[in-house]
Amino acid sequence: MEQGEFILQDNSFIVQGKKFCIRERKKHNKKPKFYLIQLEPFQYISSLFPVPGKTGEYTFDINKELFLLKLNENIAEVLAL
Repeated sequence: MEQGEFILQDNSFIVQGKKFCIRERKKHNKKPKFYLIQLEPFQYISSLFPVPGKTGEYTFDINKELFLLKLNENIAEVLAL
């Protein structure tokens, strides 16, 4: 996934023409509350694991690469770890 800052609107952001959405699990017993999907074509990406002590920061992985997702009011920032 490309790194950088992307416009966050309605829990969605676009990276390289692909729309990603943050969704909340209805039942999150043992899994993290939020997860990331890609639309068109639909693809489940990863659970979003909260960073301890940080509000709005999550780690996730794509193809065994680890990323940090920072969510602000209007910006989703993606950083490789």
